[in-house]
Order: sequence, then structure tokens, then C-alpha cells
Amino acid sequence: MNKRQQNKEERLNRIIEQAELLFLKDGFERVQMQDIADAAEIGVATLFRYFPKKDQLIVAAAVRNLAPTLETFKKLTTTPGDAYTRLEAILDYLLEQQMKQTNHSRFREAFESYASFVTSPLPDIDDYIELQREIMKTLEPLIEDGKTDGSLRGNLDVKATVVTIINAFGTFGNNIILKSHISYLKEDIEPFIQQRVLKEMLLAYVRP
Repeated sequence: MNKRQQNKEERLNRIIEQAELLFLKDGFERVQMQDIADAAEIGVATLFRYFPKKDQLIVAAAVRNLAPTLETFKKLTTTPGDAYTRLEAILDYLLEQQMKQTNHSRFREAFESYASFVTSPLPDIDDYIELQREIMKTLEPLIEDGKTDGSLRGNLDVKATVVTIINAFGTFGNNIILKSHISYLKEDIEPFIQQRVLKEMLLAYVRP
């Protein structure tokens, strides 16, 4: 990559990074392209050359937000160990991310809510959908081993069960943490405890 291409790539990354921060802080609808250009320290005309529409930038920020999950899933689903151990490692990773990176989870929840309410599909939304598909594809080694290595209950539909467990755990964890400041009082059971309980319930279901 030559210097010009490198500068262009760095500028693109800075635009998306600043956009994500502003979207999270002020909401997708309130943030203007001029706000993003100012935060990225570029002219608004330059910003429009990268992203002709704000919704394209919103999707790009969502893809950037989700991309680290793909790399981590690739690693966790191919590490040594039986299917049960790797499934537990994925749940532990999701739990850790939910507890440590609330802004990360907040953005994803906000984006998916925004995308579901727009009147027409967002431009480039297929990039986000394809990334989700790639994340699910990383589960294939775990699923295949789960059918034969004896670490999961023998009468399960392994693929349906594994995918459902991961989706359910991720959705519940994000939801309970995001709403903890308005839904839970001191005397209630802490979100982390509820997540641990759900994790044990889900894993108990698949044990032989």
C-alpha cells in the first residue's frame, strides 16, 4: 500500500470511528454529516465522497462494530477441545464483552433497532447481513464435532440448538445490561448474576 492509499485508509477509519461515537452519543437521526466531518477533521465535501448518504455511514459503522466478533468466533470455534468446551468459551466471551464494553453493545442494539424501523432497506445493509452469516459459519466445526464427540446430548438437533443458545444468550445479555439503569433496583438480582444463571441453564440443557 502506497502512502496515498494509506492516508485514504486512515481517513476512512477515522470517519467511521468518529461517526460511531457521535451516533452512540446523540442518536442516528440527530447527527448530521457536518457533525461527523467536524469530528473527523475533514471537509463535509470530502465526507460525501466517501459516503454519499448518511445511512451508508451508519451501516459502515455497524460493520466495524461487529467485525471483531467474527475474528474471535473463528478462534474460539477452532481451538482444541470438545464441542461443549468451545460452546462454553463462546458464552464466556459474550458475557465478558457485555460486561466490559457496554458502549459496544449499546451501538449494536441501537443500530439493529434503527434498521428494523426504516421504511426501506438501508444501503449496503447486505454487508452487515453477510458479516452475520460469516459469524454463524464459524460455528460449523463446533457443530460437526458436537454430533460425534459425545460432549453434547445425543438426541439434540446440534445446529439448531447451538445457534439458538448463542443468539438467546447474546440477546438477553445485551438487553439486560442496556436496561439495567432503568429496570433494576439495588434489591433486585444483578444483571451479571442473571446472565450467569442463564448460562448454566443453557449449558445444562446440552450436557449428556
